[in-house]
Amino acid sequence: MPLHVRRDAAHPSAGFAAWRIVAWLILLLAAYGCLQYLAHARQLWSALQEHAAINPEGTYELHRMLAWDVGYFVAAFALIVICAGAILRQAWARPSLQVAAVVLAVGWGLVGGLILLSQWKEFSDGVALTNAQAGLNDAAQAALAHVHRSFQVALATKAIAVPVLLWLAWRLGRPAVRAQFHALKR
Repeated sequence: MPLHVRRDAAHPSAGFAAWRIVAWLILLLAAYGCLQYLAHARQLWSALQEHAAINPEGTYELHRMLAWDVGYFVAAFALIVICAGAILRQAWARPSLQVAAVVLAVGWGLVGGLILLSQWKEFSDGVALTNAQAGLNDAAQAALAHVHRSFQVALATKAIAVPVLLWLAWRLGRPAVRAQFHALKR
């Protein structure tokens, strides 16, 4: 017996929608971020427990890093909830995802990209100075090349993500997409 999906005539579904794929990608990347922040927070917590017994006044930096991890974890989890609501076409999630997409495009993409670009220039200058002062062995040169490629991949990812996130925010405001969202039924 084939599976029949009932369509609600009051809320038309456009079938394939690229904005839903982008929302899924954001959800998956946010989930991966949650796992990374949680793992790092656990490492910091265990280091904090060991370090507090040895050097109680030197734990400020570990507390600060732990606070950042917790903050990023909460933000990534909120993004997961917003994306899930948008994928389920809940009316409350559409404006939330619009705001989140713009904040991600500006904060993570543009500002983070500019910071990364400045760090890349400093890193490249440092590598050139190190190469000029002393010859590096093959392993050190390979490690530096790997870091250099990582910078390039991160910059390319941000350069691609900014227009995609801005497109998502714009697309969610279009009447055809807005009509696909519905309020919670009570």
